[in-house]
Amino acid sequence: MAVTVDRTLKEDFVDALKIYTKLFPGLPSLNPFSSDVESSTSDSLMKNLSNGSASDEYQKLLRDAIAAFETAKIKLENMLLFSTNETAEDITTKEIPYLALDYYLATLVDRIKSTVIPARRPTVLRAKALYLSFLSLCDSYELLDRQSAKLLHQIQDTPITTPIYASANAQRYSDPASMRNAKIAKFKKERALEQQIAELDLRRRERGAGNTQDADEDNGDDEVARNLYFKQIELLVGKAFDALQGLDMELQILERAASQPQQSGPEQDPQQTSDERGRRRDDDNYSERVDPSLSVLNSAPILTSDGKVNRPFTIVSSREQTRQKVFGPGYVLPTMTIDEYLEEERRRGNIIEGGGAQSEIMPEKDDDNEAAADRETYRLREWDKFTEANPRGSGNTMNLG
Repeated sequence: MAVTVDRTLKEDFVDALKIYTKLFPGLPSLNPFSSDVESSTSDSLMKNLSNGSASDEYQKLLRDAIAAFETAKIKLENMLLFSTNETAEDITTKEIPYLALDYYLATLVDRIKSTVIPARRPTVLRAKALYLSFLSLCDSYELLDRQSAKLLHQIQDTPITTPIYASANAQRYSDPASMRNAKIAKFKKERALEQQIAELDLRRRERGAGNTQDADEDNGDDEVARNLYFKQIELLVGKAFDALQGLDMELQILERAASQPQQSGPEQDPQQTSDERGRRRDDDNYSERVDPSLSVLNSAPILTSDGKVNRPFTIVSSREQTRQKVFGPGYVLPTMTIDEYLEEERRRGNIIEGGGAQSEIMPEKDDDNEAAADRETYRLREWDKFTEANPRGSGNTMNLG
C-alpha cells in the first residue's frame, strides 16, 4: 500500500524551481528561494539541453516543471493566500515570491514544442492567459505603474484571441522617436533593477550566513528580503509585457498562416521531377534567370484586377511630349529671339547704359556756384598734399635708382 506524504506549498514550489533552474540557468540571480534551490544539472544534461528546446530530454524536463508548478498553483488557490481586497502591505515577506508563480508557468508553457502550426495556437493562448493572470494579480496589489496598468486594462478589455498589444502600446507614443526613447528608458530601468537585485541579494545572504534556521521564519519581516522580492516582481512585470508583445506577434503570424490554403496532394516521384526539369531545359524559351525577361514584363498589364502594381512603369506628362522628344532634334531649340533676350537682360539691370560720343561732352563750370568752387579747391589741395607725401617711385622697392 502506497503511503501518501503531505507536502507544503513551499516544498512543491522549491521543487518546481529546482527543475526551472535546469531549463533556465540564468534564473538563480532572480530566484526568491535561492538559498533553498541549488542547480544540480549534470554536464551531460547541460550538453543535451544546449541543443535546443526541441530536444526530447528538454521537453520531458519541461513537462515535469509544468506539472510541479501546476501542483503548487492548486495548493496556492486552495489556501487563498491572495485577495483583491488586500494591499501590498498586507502580504507577508514569505508570501511575496508566490506572486510570480503564473509568470514561471507561462515561460514554461511558451517553450512547449508543437509539431504542426494549428497545435501552436492553443499553446500561445495559454501562455498569454498566464502572463495576464500574473499581471492582473500584481495590478490588484498596485504593483504596476500608471502606464503599465493602463496598458494592461486595454489588453484585458478585448478577447484574449485578439492581438492588440502592438496597437495599444503604439497609442502611448506620438512618433517613432518617442517610442525609441521609451525603449531606451525601459532598457536602462531593467539594468538598474538587476543591479539593485544583485546588491539586495548579497546583503540578504550576508545577513543569513550565520543563521542555521529557516530564513523565512526568522526573517519574515526583514526589510532587505522584502525589498528584494518586490524588486524581483517589478523586473518580472517588465519581462511579462515583453513576452506579451512577442505572443501577440506570433498570433498574427499564426492567423495569416491559417488563412492561407494548404497545398495537399500526392507526393511526386523525385525521378519524375528531374525528368520534367530536363524537358524544360530542352525548350527554346528556357532560361536560367530567376527574374522574368523584359519582354514578359512589358507584355503583362500594369495593374492587377485588385489594383496592385504588376510590373515596373514610368509616368510621363503626355503622349505628345514623348513623341516630340523621339522625333525631334538632338539639341535644345531656342525659346526666344536675341532682341527678346536683350530686352529681358535690360529689364533685369544687367546692361550698362551710356558711353559713345555723349560721354566725351564735359559739363560746363558754373562760376557763380561758390560751394562747388570751394569743393574743387579743397580736392586739389588734398591731392597736392598726397603727392608731396608720396613722391613718384617711393612705393617701388625693386627700383632703387
